[in-house]
Amino acid sequence: MSPSLIEPSIKEYLYDTLQKCHTNRVNVYYYTLNVGVFLFVVLVFGAALYYSNKNKRSEYEQHQKNIRDQEYVLSKIRYYQEDKKARREGQTSDITNLPFTNG
Repeated sequence: MSPSLIEPSIKEYLYDTLQKCHTNRVNVYYYTLNVGVFLFVVLVFGAALYYSNKNKRSEYEQHQKNIRDQEYVLSKIRYYQEDKKARREGQTSDITNLPFTNG
């Protein structure tokens, strides 16, 4: 048996104390990390909501956008109606754009 400068009971006491210190340190790191991540997520979502609310269009701007969208749709409808009318007048095939022959 080798000589020991520390009694076994003191050695166990120091080991248990170090284990408790380690457990406490891990718990502090765990809670600090969780609180930090939570605050980061809250800040990101808060900033996104603030930004979206700040850049929201006014009633007038929304009305103007709706009018522009409606005009765009109506112009496309008119274009396709005129194109269809021109095709009917020219009696061309929709597939080849060649005129029909009576022969």
